Amino acid sequence: MPELLFLLLPVAALYGYIMGRNSYRQAQLKQHEKINQDFLSGLNLFLNNQRDKAINVLIENLEVNNETFTTHIALGKLFRAKGENDRAIKIHQFLAKQDILTPEQRRTSIMQLARDYIDCALYDRAEALLLPQLDDQICAREARVLLSRIYQVFKDWQKAYEVIEPVESIEGENLDNTKAYLLCELASVKSGEEREAMLKQALQYKTDCARAYLDLIEYYSVNQQKDNAQVMAKALAETCPKFSTMLVERLDKIFESDEQQLAFLEAIADKTKSTSVIASIARIYEKQSRNTDARKKVIALLEKHATIAGFANLLSLNAKKIEAPEAQQMMINLEGMVRNKIKQLPKYECEQCGYQGSLLFWQCPRCKYWGSVKPIVGLTGD
Repeated sequence: MPELLFLLLPVAALYGYIMGRNSYRQAQLKQHEKINQDFLSGLNLFLNNQRDKAINVLIENLEVNNETFTTHIALGKLFRAKGENDRAIKIHQFLAKQDILTPEQRRTSIMQLARDYIDCALYDRAEALLLPQLDDQICAREARVLLSRIYQVFKDWQKAYEVIEPVESIEGENLDNTKAYLLCELASVKSGEEREAMLKQALQYKTDCARAYLDLIEYYSVNQQKDNAQVMAKALAETCPKFSTMLVERLDKIFESDEQQLAFLEAIADKTKSTSVIASIARIYEKQSRNTDARKKVIALLEKHATIAGFANLLSLNAKKIEAPEAQQMMINLEGMVRNKIKQLPKYECEQCGYQGSLLFWQCPRCKYWGSVKPIVGLTGD
């Protein structure tokens, strides 16, 4: 009898192992079935436009684990992208409170919640979440970029620059552009060599930073450094031809004589193809009693680069050739109507989001991109 019991012990152990394994599998299947049912229930509520109920189902019934975490994050991002930030916050707040998250998952939850707060203009809450992340090497970079965005909203240019200065740009980002324009903002309240140094550093970050060139031209002009101002003017015309119209407005500060202005304008005319540049050349020609040359110059530009402003300049030149007072006045009136129409048109446009306006903003008021608002070039522009 003892021998029989001894022989049955391995059989009993094997039976227990098999039953236990089957029980564990059944428990797993039930858990997966519950998760699938909860997910389908939540999805059904979404399809019926009952989003608040759907969120509650997903948050309350779906256990957060490696399988469901990515689902929660994806839903939160989807809501934020659609402008439903309150729902995104609810999901990401729920995730951030979970004790079972891995360090990586917790970082992801906190960073997504910070982005939700920024989109909702809850900047103090976002800053409170992001500041501790500066000590985390893994997410410090993202935290610095987001903090800089917050400080830019409040025009705290010093903090905005200091927090983003250590961050190096990667593919798809243009942080050097942001650094350049932040330095220009800081330089605007400085004076002397400190201002000059900041503006030159901005050009090291971004060689085609139009504002840095224009501010340096202003700095050199005020300090009677004409040669340096002229060097900057040539560099601006070469690297930022769209801003030639703003360069024309500063010619009297840069050059001492009309002859110097004319030589400079003729040198950059072909490269810029600017109506303002040609108009300035025509104005100097008129001073020199070269009216025919002035008219030819304007016509040649219109043939290559037709603009309403160029047409107005041609009307002005033609009016001066007409001897009959009545016909001349008619031409002048026509020119006045065209110029009034030009005043009603936007002068600047953002290359990123399409914003248009009559004032130049170095940071687009709509998309917040730096240096993207430029003078309009074409039929209705320069």
